[in-house]
Amino acid sequence: MGQEAIERLAIVEALYRETYGFALEQRARASWFQQVAIELARPPLGWRRWLPYWRVQRRTLRRLARFGLFDAADYLSRYPDVAASRNDPVYHFLEHGLSEQRNGGVDFAPLPHIQPTTILLPAILSSGLFDPDWYARRYNVSGTPLELLENYLAAAVKDPLRDPGPLFSGTFYTLEHPDTRSVQPLEHYVGYGMREGRRAFRASAADRFMADAPDTPLPGMADYLPSGRKVVVLHWDKGNFFFTDIARYVTEAIAALGFEVTMLTDHAGLDLDGMEIVVVAPHEYCVYGPGTHFPAEVAARAIHINTEQWHTSWFSLALDKMLVSRRALDINPLSARGLSRLGIHAGFLPLLPRANGVFDFKQAPLSRQVTDLRAVKPLTFPARFVDRPYDILFAGALNNRRARALAKLAPVLSDYNCFLHAPRLHGPVTPDNPNMIGSGDLAQLAKNAKILLNIHQGDSHYFEWHRLVLTGIAQGCVPVTEPCSDIGMVRPGDHYVAVPIDEMDERIAWLLDTAAGRHELARLHDNGRALMARLGRM
Repeated sequence: MGQEAIERLAIVEALYRETYGFALEQRARASWFQQVAIELARPPLGWRRWLPYWRVQRRTLRRLARFGLFDAADYLSRYPDVAASRNDPVYHFLEHGLSEQRNGGVDFAPLPHIQPTTILLPAILSSGLFDPDWYARRYNVSGTPLELLENYLAAAVKDPLRDPGPLFSGTFYTLEHPDTRSVQPLEHYVGYGMREGRRAFRASAADRFMADAPDTPLPGMADYLPSGRKVVVLHWDKGNFFFTDIARYVTEAIAALGFEVTMLTDHAGLDLDGMEIVVVAPHEYCVYGPGTHFPAEVAARAIHINTEQWHTSWFSLALDKMLVSRRALDINPLSARGLSRLGIHAGFLPLLPRANGVFDFKQAPLSRQVTDLRAVKPLTFPARFVDRPYDILFAGALNNRRARALAKLAPVLSDYNCFLHAPRLHGPVTPDNPNMIGSGDLAQLAKNAKILLNIHQGDSHYFEWHRLVLTGIAQGCVPVTEPCSDIGMVRPGDHYVAVPIDEMDERIAWLLDTAAGRHELARLHDNGRALMARLGRM
């Protein structure tokens, strides 16, 4: 790098450090406004609805003070003109006090960092989020892992750009969670944020971290189970319906290996001594379900099945449990390799249509839950791929990102026979949710569609195996998706179409309207059949 480039980079870094504090202040200000707005908009409940306004407002002001959001008594004593005007103090502060720089008892300025303690140093080192070798190379320092960690904690107080490794960014974490701005970010995440389910990783950083993991063979389920041991598979019955399907699949796979296995939704009353424990979706069972009562000995040897993408808050909850037992299987091979980089013995659990298993979807009519609530074309299950009645199938929880993408694609989608299912969901999708389409129904729709449209739920390029392979390729449907991380065994151009959203409308039209495009779809369809035959021998 030339001297001029180095000087320019130094200017950029200086500007970043200067604006970092301002960004933290604005995030803290926005968070305060949101919390105050929630409290002011909170309606009185029960008999309190009949109280006079002044009584309700007095209760609101006491609540604001209790939460440390606004101290009305202090504001009135500090500014007699406000008290004399008999204006509501909190509304006066919002309408006039802020712009007049009056003191409302809230400080949005970045707080001085509390010095890190030594209590969490072993936990930080064992988390894998501080990478001594990476840190030593990046910042040209040397020492033992503990000395390097101490160097990072001391230096990061003055240098917000200093990172502990290739995955975790202190600036990202603090901007995501402005209430932590006085605490060392990595220390907070390891000590508190992980088990609180705080989002910790940029999507791009997580993608790179997984992709850069050594391309070594991954263990499978058989590598975790000593012969002769009984096995129990646990999942939360109030959680996402798909995790119940995965629990059934895991139970089938373990039984096929010759083990005595039981699937349960609660381990209470079960003698776990001498048993292998497999937990599906630990962010549910061990956080909201019965697994919160696991004895330490049990938590330390559980095998966790991770289902979550790294840039989400759910992954943080799962990671907290996986770092305790250091044993996990993942439904994404790159994610499994990433977990291995964090010091977890991680393997790959490919979800496949095992013969007569939970994911072996035979041709069947749709359930009443689908046909009673939705307009569905007659499903003909044609022998020829080109005769499938649906051109395009999309099913996914709607968020702002997907809404924007679907709106952009709407003009081209309107030209074809589509089944689009995009409800806004809140919380786990349970079987009794009217917006739920179960795995079996989705497979029947895919058997009658040419293209499975996939739009990532976030900025990560995470390869969604269950969607692209299990729902798409296994049902003879060709996925057309945003670019995905390369997992090796399922490849773009051979088994699916990868295209950016900005180009997706033209690619869909080409695939469906031109002879060359239809030939390409047929080729990918045939390749998918061959791929599933190979995967079935795994």
